[in-house]
Amino acid sequence: MPVQPENELRKFTKKIFEACGSPPKDAAVVADHLVDANLLGVDSHGLIRIPQYVTDIRRGEIQPAAPVVVVRETETTAAVDCGWNFGQVGAMRAMEVAIAKARSHHTACVVAQRCGHIGRLGAYTEFAARNGFLALGFCNSPIHGHFVLPWGGREPRLATNPISFAFPAGEGEPIVADFSTAASPEGKIRVYRDGKKALPEGWIVDAQGKPSTDPASFYGPPMGSILPFGRESGYRGFALSLLVEVMGGALAGLNIKVDQPGNGVGFIVIDASAFMPAEHFYELIEEMRRYVKSSKPAEGFDEVLMPGEPESRTAKSRKENGIPLDDATWRAILNSASTLGLNWPPTTRS
Repeated sequence: MPVQPENELRKFTKKIFEACGSPPKDAAVVADHLVDANLLGVDSHGLIRIPQYVTDIRRGEIQPAAPVVVVRETETTAAVDCGWNFGQVGAMRAMEVAIAKARSHHTACVVAQRCGHIGRLGAYTEFAARNGFLALGFCNSPIHGHFVLPWGGREPRLATNPISFAFPAGEGEPIVADFSTAASPEGKIRVYRDGKKALPEGWIVDAQGKPSTDPASFYGPPMGSILPFGRESGYRGFALSLLVEVMGGALAGLNIKVDQPGNGVGFIVIDASAFMPAEHFYELIEEMRRYVKSSKPAEGFDEVLMPGEPESRTAKSRKENGIPLDDATWRAILNSASTLGLNWPPTTRS
């Protein structure tokens, strides 16, 4: 399995998207999001997406350099039209608008329309938390990404629809959660497929509705489906997925059956200082962290980890040792780059 240095991957990824017509600033945003996802161990939303994005650009489904503009707003709300630019560019702009409004008015709700695939949803809520705000994020996908069965259904009607939240903690690391309302995001199944590994039980069913651990049973043809999370209590994952459809889709004016690759996104940002001095809120978060982590570990566990801790530890290791990429993913990235006249390793110039 190739292991590559973080900084070289950032340069290379930026050059790929510049070669696709993206301005350097936007290309850097996308590159940073993808590399950061791999650093955190969220490989399903990292560099594995490069070939997908290059293909989407050639099809006209991503429009590099498209303007990202606020098209409707009040003091505490906004709708941002991303123009089918890269999702990372549009979603980051939407979060920046939300933070600015929350800074002035203590709360904000911002939605993003005509937005490409945004990558790791937790990147945006974590950004807000590192700027001192609580944040919630919701991300749906239109009909092309409807891989997930509704509870009790045989035909998929929903996307993997993640939810994320993040809390600031003053000088401490923010608490960041980011999870699919399905048993697995599609990208993680892709990682298992490319790594030639069997899936955990309870993630997918094949085209006949039978449980399977073979990624090929999902991708087909004919395609299988992903289950809502919760297994016997999968109606909970199904219900949360509907919440995402409303907060990330309907609230942004998106019809659930729109057939255009991308995401509908909704953010809620809250300034805790509206309720108490910020320092007191941070103290309460740290006290919660200490109390929860003081629980004696169960059998098979070394300690209680807060949301975001496993990813932070993975990032520390990968910064020191490099980012591993399975052979299939690495070959696909290099093939996409070669069609743009780029070769690995990148030149030393950024």
